Amino acid sequence: MNSRNRKPLMLLLVVFLAPFLTALLVLQLGWYQGGATNKGQLLSGLHYRSLAQPNPVEQQWQMLYLLPSQCDAGCEDRLTAMQKVLQALGRERDRVNAVVFYHQQRPELAQVLMEKGFLLARANDAVKSALTEQTLVIVDPLGQWVMGYGAVQGQGAQILQGKHLLADMRKLLKLSRVG
Repeated sequence: MNSRNRKPLMLLLVVFLAPFLTALLVLQLGWYQGGATNKGQLLSGLHYRSLAQPNPVEQQWQMLYLLPSQCDAGCEDRLTAMQKVLQALGRERDRVNAVVFYHQQRPELAQVLMEKGFLLARANDAVKSALTEQTLVIVDPLGQWVMGYGAVQGQGAQILQGKHLLADMRKLLKLSRVG
């Protein structure tokens, strides 16, 4: 074969191999970040059974929050965000419950929370330690802790976190046939 016939063959080989080799390089070096649409942090290995905690609402989606010993402005903002997420879910609202765990009994606050539509449950030590890392948690109808949201400071950040919670909750409810 002469060099004149080899040139188009080499060019064709380079044209088809260059994208493949480039993609392989990008994947091997970790330059590509896979597309994730969730806003919260995915949780694995957390389940009511693994935490030795009875499921307060079986067969329904849940939003969890651990009530601190003193409910400050940040605490009130998170509770308000949970309430607004429930309202914003519209017709899907019946599939979700807002559960507030407490570690110390506070009857005066318990009555107010129940009037606002929150379910109250006593948290054991395992749940308390799990919920200190994740301020808000989404739980599926089978009791698996699916997604968590860390603590944020400031009302603007709380509002943004509420929007993220709502977006994730809508996606999960849309994809789920359970609960």
